[in-house]
Amino acid sequence: MKNKTLFLMILLTLFVPSFSIADISEPEKIMPLADTYADAWNATSTYGQRDYLEVADYASGLSIIVIMFDISKVSHVLNASSEIKLRLYCFYVPSPHVVGVYWCVNNTWNEENLTFVSLGGFFKTDPGDFVKVTSAGVWYEWKVTSFVRKAIEENYEKITFTLEVMPQSEGIAWFASKDQTTQEFREYSPQLVFTYLEPQTNPLDILAKVALGLTVTVAIAFLAYKFSKTHTRKKRRVRRKSLKNKR
Repeated sequence: MKNKTLFLMILLTLFVPSFSIADISEPEKIMPLADTYADAWNATSTYGQRDYLEVADYASGLSIIVIMFDISKVSHVLNASSEIKLRLYCFYVPSPHVVGVYWCVNNTWNEENLTFVSLGGFFKTDPGDFVKVTSAGVWYEWKVTSFVRKAIEENYEKITFTLEVMPQSEGIAWFASKDQTTQEFREYSPQLVFTYLEPQTNPLDILAKVALGLTVTVAIAFLAYKFSKTHTRKKRRVRRKSLKNKR
């Protein structure tokens, strides 16, 4: 009887999951290796030392932001719940417009040699996330999880993003670069932010598993009870038969 009870307890433990809260780690922030922008109207000029990054597309201007990060030293292993965002701090935008992010697979550039002419020879993916930029004094975030995950899978040690005003949208915006002149403003430098989440269990799935576990446990207990009754009856019959034979 003790063995049966222990067996039922083990089954119950296996079928009924524990209720746990997802573990959320502190976000990991990575600063850029290089950041600059390319200006179509000054196609051979470089802007790597400026303290702002310009993205623009309007009648008299076209600029593209270019940012590179080192992803070879990411401390966590990405899982299905990991989330990665590119964050930029905007301090000038005269009118609302939409800005999209692209993955540029060329990482051979640096701030001293990247121009609008050289950028034209780089390969970029289709745009990923896009955000409407409306106000100054605000952090803006673009989801780049799929880009970074793909880069890591393909053994890239660095990743380059470009930010461009989306088609059918016009405007100009300035974002803080990594080359701030004072320590006070360096906190506004671009960031690649990794957030790691443990997979969460759907409450409905938990309830379904609990119900299944209880059903199986009850069924096994019922079968064990029936088996015990049948075994007891057989023993009684054998005993009665033995007593009759002795008489």
